[in-house]
This record gives sequence, structure tokens and C-alpha cells, in this order.
Amino acid sequence: MQEMNRTRFKHLAVCAALLILAGCATVPSRQAPAPDMAAAAPALPSSEVIARVFPGESPPGAVQDQAGKTLTRAQVRQIALDKNPSFAEYAAHRAAANAEVLQALAYPNPDFEIGLELIPNLFLPIEPPAKRHTRAAAAEAAMPVVDRSEEQFRAALSADVAKAYCSVLHAGRAVELAKEALRTEQEIEQVVGRRVDAGEAPEIDRIRAQVETLKASRAVQAQQRQHATARVILNTLCGRSLPSDFALADCLDQPLGQADAGQAREIALAQHPILRRLDAVVKQKELALAREQKAWQPNIRVGVPAGLEVPLLNRNQGGIAAARAELQAVQAEQTRIRQEVERDVETGVQTYEGTREQRAAFEGGLRAAAAESLRIETTLYEEGEVDLLQLLDVRRTARQTEAEYLQALYDAQIARIELERAVGVGGTTE
Repeated sequence: MQEMNRTRFKHLAVCAALLILAGCATVPSRQAPAPDMAAAAPALPSSEVIARVFPGESPPGAVQDQAGKTLTRAQVRQIALDKNPSFAEYAAHRAAANAEVLQALAYPNPDFEIGLELIPNLFLPIEPPAKRHTRAAAAEAAMPVVDRSEEQFRAALSADVAKAYCSVLHAGRAVELAKEALRTEQEIEQVVGRRVDAGEAPEIDRIRAQVETLKASRAVQAQQRQHATARVILNTLCGRSLPSDFALADCLDQPLGQADAGQAREIALAQHPILRRLDAVVKQKELALAREQKAWQPNIRVGVPAGLEVPLLNRNQGGIAAARAELQAVQAEQTRIRQEVERDVETGVQTYEGTREQRAAFEGGLRAAAAESLRIETTLYEEGEVDLLQLLDVRRTARQTEAEYLQALYDAQIARIELERAVGVGGTTE
């Protein structure tokens, strides 16, 4: 009996030594990723993508602002990338992915028993190396998914910031146009007042002119509210980090180059952030399938007595089938998204070129003609050659022309931003 106990304690000592070794290896140092887990090829920087998609277009010059009161679109984008609170979520997701890797690398806990004879029994499960390797590889695959998801969000945020930036510019210009219209109405009201006082026009003309001035004043207030709202939206995208009196340096009428549809499609299919994320997800699901295929392999139980799990009834068929189904679902989504990316690029190019044509039409002489007509009609009204209704009609035409031109500028900028979004610009850090 004593000899049996000594033998048992020897085995227990051996198991304890194995436990110590296992504990030392539970959190190993991170090694370079295996070839099949290598990071995806880096995407082209945004500046190079824009240069290829819009060849011949000169990059915007640096705005000199010694006082630091105005912000370019690039500066606002960088502020958003630094201060937007959503990036803290991705940091948390990355920490969770690291925790999953640590959990996957942990060794199984030993079993410790004390029977009626008060003799301790210690059993240490030993996993097959292939089973442990596939589990660790599947856990490590979560990190590239988080990285690619952050790239996708960064690209979307860049586009949203650019649109919000243009919306602030558009609303600011709309306020200026509304104020100019108000000044025009006030001038017309003065002209009408002089003619009515001189008996050259009926009193009803004075009332009409006053109503038009009141409408123009209300339009100024409405545009100012829209401008304030646009500023709030932009500031929120930047994590509420912009100063309260911030001003924007860029303008809506900066030149826009012709798009190269072939380059846009090629770059989008090669490195669009959503496609890069799906590539990482597919890799993750493939490794998850390999993990489930190895999960049924039995563990060896080292102890007294030694043992071995026998997988007679459960070979993890359900886990394998579920992992294969998830992989097939992601592959189908990948095919669908690639087609949608191609569609968005093609429609984006067409929309962008259409807005450029509309903008060119206004810049080809429409604005100058409308302004000259208003000047002539105002002079003719002062001389009594035309009535007030005709003058108001010409004034409406001139004001509508300026409003349509401003809208054409805005539409062209938004179409440009949406095309860049379709190509996937903005996902990289520069």
C-alpha cells in the first residue's frame, strides 16, 4: 500500500511539473503571423488614388492663414479622424480581439479529485497540437477584421465630413445671396417709394415692394438657421472639437477635373475598404471552419490513471456545418458587394460628369446675362418705361439664377465626394 502511494505521488509530482510548464506557456510572446495570416497588402494613399481617378487636376494649393482662424477641408478631416468618439469603440473591439487570442492560447485546466481514501488524484488534459493551432489562428483572425472595419468607418467618416464641410459652405453662400436679395429689394422699395411720392406709380406698388422686402428678410433668417444647423453637424462629426467661431477656407467653385472611369473601377475593386473587410471576414470564417473540424479531436489525459477521450458519438458535425454555412454566407455577401461597388462607381462617374456639365452651363454666361437684365430693367423702371410687375419678374429670374448656380456648385462637389466614397477614398491613414 505504501509503495502504491509513493508511486501515485510520483505521478502527481510529474503532473505538477507539467502544470507549471503549461502555466509558463499560457501567455506566450506574440510572434510574427504565419504566412496564411499575413496582413493584407496596404492600400494606396488617398492622394495617389485621387491623382489616378482625376488625372490632370491640380491639387488645391495650401491656404495661408497666419491667424489660424480658417480651416481647410483636409484640416477638418484630420480633426474628425483624431477626435471622433467612434474610434474609441474600435479600440475596445481591438482589446476584445486580443482577449480572445489570450483565451484561445490558454491551456485546459487540470482536474483535481480526492476520493474516499483521501488520496489526491490530478489529471492534466493535453490537446493535440493541430487542434490548439487552429483555435489560436481563428482567434487571431479577428484582429484584421477589426482593422478593416476601422478602415471602412474612416472612409465613410471622411466622406461625411467632406459633405458636411460643403454643406456649411453652401449654407454660408446661401446666406450671402439672401442678404444680397434683401438689399436689392430694399433698393427697389426706395425706387418705388420715390415714384409713388412723385405720383408716377400707384400706392399698390409701394405695398408690393414692402411685401417683397419682408419676404426677403424672412429668407435671410431661414438661411441663417440652416447655416447654423450645418455648422453643428460638422462640429459633431469632429467630436465637438471645432472652435465656436470656426471659419472655412475652401470654396465651392474650385476647379473639378474629369474622372477616369476605368481607374476608378480598378482601384475600387482592388482596395475598397468594405471589400478589404470582407476579405478579412472570409479568412476568419475559413479558420473558424478549420477550428471546428479539429475540435472533435480527443484530448489526452495525463495522470493516474491516464486516459483518452473517445469521440464515438459526437464528432462536432453541428459545429462544422454551422461554420461552413457562415463561410458560404460571407462569400455570397462578398460577391454581392463587389457588384454593388462596380455599380456605385459607374453611376457615380455619370452623376459627377452630369453635375460638371450643369455647372459649366451657368459659368458660360447665364449668370452674367441675368445680372445685366436686372440692371437694365431697374433703370427702365426708374425712367417709367416698364411697370413694377415686370421689374419684379426680372428680379426673381436673376435671384433664381444665382440660387441655381450655387446649387450646381454644391451638387458638383457632393457628386465628387460620393464618387470618392464609391472608390473607397479615405480609408488609409496618411
